[in-house]
Amino acid sequence: MKLPLKTRILEYAIDLGKDFVVDDVMNALTPEYGGERIFSRKQVEEYIDSYLGVGFLTAEHTEFDAKGELLVHCKVTDYGKSRKKYIKQ
Repeated sequence: MKLPLKTRILEYAIDLGKDFVVDDVMNALTPEYGGERIFSRKQVEEYIDSYLGVGFLTAEHTEFDAKGELLVHCKVTDYGKSRKKYIKQ
């Protein structure tokens, strides 16, 4: 049974253990969720924003990409890591 997308994003961040951007999540999870309607850049951004808001993730730094789009580099916090025990597969 597959995890809900939002939960899988947190698991991805915990397992990765370093900073990431939305594109990293999209690339990593496309094989698992690519065929689902909910799997879109906008939805992934919203889930990451919600994790930033509750302190599961922190914004390490920001920059602009070659297209002038803002890239927020996120990293899981200790609080976010502590939620791993609730992720069941």
